[in-house]
Amino acid sequence: MKDRLVYAVILSGGSGNRFGNDMPKQFADVYGKTILEYCIQNFNNHKSIDKIIIVSNPEHLQRTMQIANANKYKKICAIVEGGATRGESSFIGLKEIFKAEENHLQIKVLIQDAVRPNTKSTIIDRVLSALENNNAVSVAVPTTDTIYIADENNCLEAIPDRSKLYKAQTPQGFDFNLIYNSYLELEKVNRFKQTDDCSIIHKVMPDEKIEIIEGDNNNIKITFTEDLEHFRQILKLK
Repeated sequence: MKDRLVYAVILSGGSGNRFGNDMPKQFADVYGKTILEYCIQNFNNHKSIDKIIIVSNPEHLQRTMQIANANKYKKICAIVEGGATRGESSFIGLKEIFKAEENHLQIKVLIQDAVRPNTKSTIIDRVLSALENNNAVSVAVPTTDTIYIADENNCLEAIPDRSKLYKAQTPQGFDFNLIYNSYLELEKVNRFKQTDDCSIIHKVMPDEKIEIIEGDNNNIKITFTEDLEHFRQILKLK
């Protein structure tokens, strides 16, 4: 289906509060490259990705632009300031696509966390393949831990069936019109408090099918400083 246009929206708006560093985690250095660079190159080098939009932390917009210019990423078409929440940043990226393209019927969009530096091309392939028959796709891995649900007093209330529990990853893939219209609808209600983009669709259009496809335990998210060492070990094994 090469008549379709595939965008990647990379969300780089995080502040790094949990990372314990003045510099956001997407700018942490691993073997001479930032986490953001590893993330961008995974999409820039993928044959099926046509255009990339970077949604940046406003305080680090210039640094993000410098990284993009230094690497001469050919597929980056816009670098824009993000919002106060992850959802706001996603919506800003989607609005950039809406403004840039006249025909929105054949656009697919992959939304990716900038702090996932090890997203393999096979995962991107699987998302795009699933989008041929679905309008929304999420990458996820089964949880190996028992999950507790606590009550308001922080006491055990319930233990859900672990066989049905998954840990969501990115990229998450969408038909552009579906995800854009979902954000438009939710904008009337609140400030996008959901923590990922599939949650937006699930809230606004609960009958819409969202396919869960196999992720990768090495598709890690850099949240804490120890995650950097994990990523270094992954690179050493490549």
